[in-house]
Parts: sequence; structure tokens; C-alpha cells
Amino acid sequence: AGLKHDPKISVGGWRGARSPAFRWVNTMLANLKRMLLGTYRAVQPKHLPRYFAEFQYRFNRRFKLEEMIPRLLYVALRTPPMPERLLKLAENPW
Repeated sequence: AGLKHDPKISVGGWRGARSPAFRWVNTMLANLKRMLLGTYRAVQPKHLPRYFAEFQYRFNRRFKLEEMIPRLLYVALRTPPMPERLLKLAENPW
């Protein structure tokens, strides 16, 4: 793909977490944690794929916030109803 791997060696603990190379990783993990704990009362492992899919949807559209609600309405109005048995097929069998 023409990409070069640039390994970063850091110390452990909080000093390593404050490294500029890992700032975006820490920001993403903090955002994911806040979204999960702020939105859901109980986080269950069987629903993790759906939680991550929602986080990915929000993250990919984070710079287009004004388009998010109209787009959601557009998709919701054009999506046919789905039976519960089909919804459960998407869950992991853990």
C-alpha cells in the first residue's frame, strides 16, 4: 500500500499515555468509553458489535454534524421494518 511503519517505543504507565504519538488513540478510547457509559445503562458483551457500529457511524460523520439528523430521518423513512429474528442474526453467539 506504500505505507511505512514507524514504531514508537514509550515508557509504560501514564507517561507513555501522554506521548504525542498516542494522543489520538487515547482520545478515541476516551470518546468510545464516554459514549458507551453516557448512552447505555448496562453494557453487555452480546451487544458490543452494535455499540461499536454506532460509534463508528458517529465518528465517521463527526465533521458533518448538521447533516446527521436529516440523514438519519432519510434512511429511517426508507428502511422497511425488520423482524426481531433477523435483527438477532447480527449478534455474536458469545
